[in-house]
Amino acid sequence: MKPYFILDCPKQQKIADSLCGYYTGITANRTITSFWTSLNREEIKNYFSIPNVELKNWFNSLGLKVRDMSFTVCNENTKVSPHIDKKPVVAKINFPVLNTQDTYNVWFNEDGSELARVECTKPIVLNSEIKHTVEMGKTAKYPRVQFSFCFYNEPLHLLK
Repeated sequence: MKPYFILDCPKQQKIADSLCGYYTGITANRTITSFWTSLNREEIKNYFSIPNVELKNWFNSLGLKVRDMSFTVCNENTKVSPHIDKKPVVAKINFPVLNTQDTYNVWFNEDGSELARVECTKPIVLNSEIKHTVEMGKTAKYPRVQFSFCFYNEPLHLLK
């Protein structure tokens, strides 16, 4: 399977703005110190209960129903190194939200050499069973925020 697949999202900016507003609200009273933060069922339900949520409509158009939702943050306090995500999920969708220019998802072969790289400016289906990381370029800005979604029916076909 391929490491990633870039998705077309005509309302990407509107969705990113909505996710950014949600992120701002749920993190207003806490300092983010870890790269990965999973949201609980109530937080996911609250986001998707907003009327006319473009993200829900987009996922519906792809035939996908959200099971889990989380966000990743790269800032001065967070660290991430090459890793393989926990099973059983393989195909996740990463959605860029804030300061993703000059930031990259990078995948590695078993020997540690770079297999693939993509700038985090478009939504992608991410193959999480291949060792991967996030790298910040020289002009990247903090905080870099991206949301990650897992589904009841994984979009594995897009990685073939």
